[in-house]
Amino acid sequence: MATRGVGLRDVTERHVSRLRLLAPLRYLVIHHPEKTTYDFIAPFGVTVVCCIVYFSITPHPAIFGDAGVLKYTRDLLIMAVPFMIGALASVAMGSPGAHLDKRPVGSDLLLDGEILTLRQFVCYLLGYLSFISLIVLLLSIGAALFHDNVLSVLAVYPSLKTPVRIVGVAVLAFLLSSLTISVLWSLYFLTDVVNRKS
Repeated sequence: MATRGVGLRDVTERHVSRLRLLAPLRYLVIHHPEKTTYDFIAPFGVTVVCCIVYFSITPHPAIFGDAGVLKYTRDLLIMAVPFMIGALASVAMGSPGAHLDKRPVGSDLLLDGEILTLRQFVCYLLGYLSFISLIVLLLSIGAALFHDNVLSVLAVYPSLKTPVRIVGVAVLAFLLSSLTISVLWSLYFLTDVVNRKS
């Protein structure tokens, strides 16, 4: 007797998204009164401060090389990405419990009009952290690999050197700020909110 494979549509009974690999970014559309501050406003503010500090220091701190920011970023994320994915698997597949399988005390966490449990929110949060960490890791590796090629192009068009540096530093600062603040946000949820008594 022939069997039919079970697809995503059979599981969700909804329209299948073509952007499955970007599913962790759904974390950004979860609604909570404080969440916009930690997702966008705080990272943007930290980015502005970091850029001001970076460009006010002479000589500028190294981005590339053995003592550069990118090397330390890669070294950290090479260890952090597997850890975060493991933490996500642990929370997602863990046994039901009174702490995680409940609605948070206070303001509701909403996604597509539905109230999320703490487990669901933490899964989205850890998924987002894993996603952005992987993106930052890949970008830092790519920046190091193509550094010499970009310098060759900038040697031909020297007027682009300053704009490229500014954009590069700003993007790096924003990604690292978002990652750091999201990690602190997740620590707050896992150490305080999850253990609050109803």
